[in-house]
Amino acid sequence: MKKTDKRITFGELVFMNISALYGIRWIAKSTSDSFGLGLGAIPTWVIFMFIFFVPQALMCAELASAYPSDGGMGEWVKIAYGTKYGFMVSWLHWTALIFWYASFLTFFAINFTYMIGRPELADNKILVLGMSLIIIWLLSFASMKGMEFGKYFTSAGSLGSTIPTICLIVMAFLAIVVLKKAPSASVYTVQTLTPKLNANSLVAISGITFAYTGAELTANFCSEMKNPQKDYPRAIMIAAAVVCILYVVGSVAMTMLLPTSKIFAYTGTLDALVVACDLLNVPQFFVQVIALGITLSILGALVLYISQPTKMLFGQAEQGVFPEKLTENNEHGILEKAILMQGVLVSVLLAGVALFPAVETIYNVLVTMTALTSLFPYVILFMSYIKIKREKEDVKGLYQMTRNKKWGIFLGYMELVICVIAIVCSALPVMTTTKENIIYETELIGGGLLVILSGLWIWKRSGLKNITVDIRSVEQKKLH
Repeated sequence: MKKTDKRITFGELVFMNISALYGIRWIAKSTSDSFGLGLGAIPTWVIFMFIFFVPQALMCAELASAYPSDGGMGEWVKIAYGTKYGFMVSWLHWTALIFWYASFLTFFAINFTYMIGRPELADNKILVLGMSLIIIWLLSFASMKGMEFGKYFTSAGSLGSTIPTICLIVMAFLAIVVLKKAPSASVYTVQTLTPKLNANSLVAISGITFAYTGAELTANFCSEMKNPQKDYPRAIMIAAAVVCILYVVGSVAMTMLLPTSKIFAYTGTLDALVVACDLLNVPQFFVQVIALGITLSILGALVLYISQPTKMLFGQAEQGVFPEKLTENNEHGILEKAILMQGVLVSVLLAGVALFPAVETIYNVLVTMTALTSLFPYVILFMSYIKIKREKEDVKGLYQMTRNKKWGIFLGYMELVICVIAIVCSALPVMTTTKENIIYETELIGGGLLVILSGLWIWKRSGLKNITVDIRSVEQKKLH
């Protein structure tokens, strides 16, 4: 007999949130002096966990329990502002992933050079570009055959971020604190831990804000819990605490091994592990094993994200928004032509950022572009939450963040303001030369405007009307 109880357990939800939220690459990105906060990242991780992630997660849970739907964020926006803006959220989310693919592919290529024991190749931007192009096309063609291929990588790479972080923490504290093999590379005082307010640190804060997005991915499971009103916020708080500890203690471990001036966003984690191995007389082969784990986790994430968001945008868009060829499935149920178009866009973007002189600059630009475009949908999401909270009093789900309507609206505005500030900060000029700043701002601001305007043009071209989703139709979905 088949099991009929498919409820999500408390532990499963905690683990899903940790997996969705934590990424090891953000430790080096945030603590580097270049495009980072230095030691100021340590308290910043804690602050933004509580002022941004926790309220965001609880808002998404409230919306998910009132309006359970596979459409998630796009569905909630349709309820508040109509189908046009629901489409825009899906469009902005998909286009943000174009930048994310490019940054993740660059990160993959760098980790691969460490995995094969040739870290000096990480600075060869032509090699990194070539490897990135090969991987995106290999995975694109593989994803057209369905997700059977992807299961191997997602299973093997599921712990590719947490295990390397734990190794980094254990080895750093063993070498520096317990065995005292070397003095700490950093001194931790109130002065050194206070974030410096300059362009680089503000851009880094926008990156931390982006690192804490993603709560909507697990919010729909709220309605599948036995006691969501009690267990969902507890699961969120525990997941938030675990992720915060990994980021904070991981940042401390990295800065004990390397001064912030020598931490590079694209190689920092592995560079720190090399130092730890030297201090503890551990063979360098261990770093290659860790690099292999991170590489597998990157492949797992890429395989998952190549086909699924494409299906959400092109497969669920209202008829007439896109040409029919882009919305046709192949024999495996995959939107083959849409994935091919996506591969072309990622390839063009990778070639475009290759104009910058160094791999670290290329990686930082891609991560910043990802943060900028990824935050656009959250602006619409928080606006939708505020409107729904203010106007839809007759619709209540299994979970409510707060029964105080004014307090809920206040938190919605707080998240909205944080998100807008992060978007503005991400666009600050941080390059060393005027020429680089012109290229940087053109790609960053111009790219963001192009994404928004192209989405609006696609909708206008379709000739469809903006229709607000009726609450009663949403309620009927709960019964089926």
